[in-house]
Amino acid sequence: MLRYIAGILTAFLFIGSVFGFVYILEQYDYVDLKPGVLIALSAIPGWEEVYEAYQLGLVNMGVLQEREELLAAKADALASEAEQLEAERQSLIEQLVALQEKEEYLALQERKMAEQQAEFRLAQQTEAANQDRQVRAARLLEAMSPDVAGENLLKMPFEMGVAVLTLIEPRKASRILESMPAEESAKYMAALSD
Repeated sequence: MLRYIAGILTAFLFIGSVFGFVYILEQYDYVDLKPGVLIALSAIPGWEEVYEAYQLGLVNMGVLQEREELLAAKADALASEAEQLEAERQSLIEQLVALQEKEEYLALQERKMAEQQAEFRLAQQTEAANQDRQVRAARLLEAMSPDVAGENLLKMPFEMGVAVLTLIEPRKASRILESMPAEESAKYMAALSD
């Protein structure tokens, strides 16, 4: 009995080693067992279409590989297009930032110009008011006697006094200067001669 069991085990080991060896050969693509096995399986009732399905799968595998290659090419094209769009977006963002900076610069320049215009108008108004005051002061000094006019001229700021004297008729201005102390009169004469 022991021999009988040992014989069966030896047969199983032999068959297993043969199948293992064939499996190894098939894994390294030395032998293609699939068609032979599938043809053998198609002899079993109910499994007749197994080999035909395998053949159909081989045909469709080529189509699937072509489609995968097309999809990979489309994915690469989309990736490059996405990179290009991202580069364009970055360029547009940079242009937008540059335009915003230019707008801010122009707005700042506009404000500076407006301030300068306001200062210029204020200076013109101040100058016009000073000229008006000088003309009125000149008319008042002309109407006064030379002594009183000289005293009032000394009460004015020096620059205003010089400007008022230039507006007064020269004869009256010389009489006013004669009525003033010599030092003050000399200052005014020197300023008027420049």
